[in-house]
Amino acid sequence: MAYVLGGGAGEELGFEKAISSFALRAVHESTGLVQMTTVVTPTQGNVFEIPKFAPITYIDYVPSATTGNVQGNADVQNPALEQSSITASPAVATTAFDIFYGWTTSFNLAATLGAELGDSFAEKVDQRVAKAFASFKATVGNTNYATSADGFVRPSALGAMELIRDGATAASPTPGFSATTVLELVRNVKQNFKVARLPGTPVIVLDAGMTMNRLLAELTGGAVNNNISALGNELLTSGAISNVYGCRIEFTTFLSSAARTVAGDSELVWVGAYFGDGAVYTVLKQGLDIKMGEQPGGLQAWMTGVSYMGSGVGDSRRGGAINIAYAAD
Repeated sequence: MAYVLGGGAGEELGFEKAISSFALRAVHESTGLVQMTTVVTPTQGNVFEIPKFAPITYIDYVPSATTGNVQGNADVQNPALEQSSITASPAVATTAFDIFYGWTTSFNLAATLGAELGDSFAEKVDQRVAKAFASFKATVGNTNYATSADGFVRPSALGAMELIRDGATAASPTPGFSATTVLELVRNVKQNFKVARLPGTPVIVLDAGMTMNRLLAELTGGAVNNNISALGNELLTSGAISNVYGCRIEFTTFLSSAARTVAGDSELVWVGAYFGDGAVYTVLKQGLDIKMGEQPGGLQAWMTGVSYMGSGVGDSRRGGAINIAYAAD
């Protein structure tokens, strides 16, 4: 039976509280890309600053040495300091509904409105995370610092991985960065993480359309309707895979598109990403805040979800772009 709002006990306030509660629950239950990033608050105003040093390495110590691959009093490292910054910006979602809804419907309306705002907020954060992937290095091949004091190079920015269109032939593939299958792409990512000496499990973010089905076909040998492998079953069940070759694979519908060169050809691509801890940051100046009021005339109530957030690449040494070629319609 419908619960009629009104009366002398402040029931209309309970309606607003219910909206906020259901929105909060939707946000906490969401499992999006933001969980793969480092969530921080601004260090100054609405900006988060991320310092980054060039490598400081240990080398052998010889007291009398002044040059070469040994440490002496005249051989002191002076690493360059760089700084990235990520800026949060406002985002709003506003709707209105007849006051008669609030007068005549049950708290199911509050649950629906709250869940919608909460889900939309979680999606907006993920959209900004996915947009940040375009800030990674756009071309293949790692960019390295000058040779370190210990004689070994270290990447300053990881190169982009390439996933060639299904069935296409690579014109000029780059070994270790170009892949004709999704599983080959995953192996390339793991290899490059090892080259960059990065710890932990890399997260790979791909598009939830063609590439997801392409991976499923690879995992099942093309038999999508039967003989599902354990990994294929996990993909169908959860929409992600927790471990393939030591990598976690996530899918999203929010990847940006761009025109980039893939294996020597100009292609339209979805810009995905592979990254580890400390590569992508999400800055929350203000989380989800719900405001309500009455429109002039008194026949409509407005409701606004307000947030202040941003996302960006904090350290390009710890992640890279994935250029996923696709055939334009």
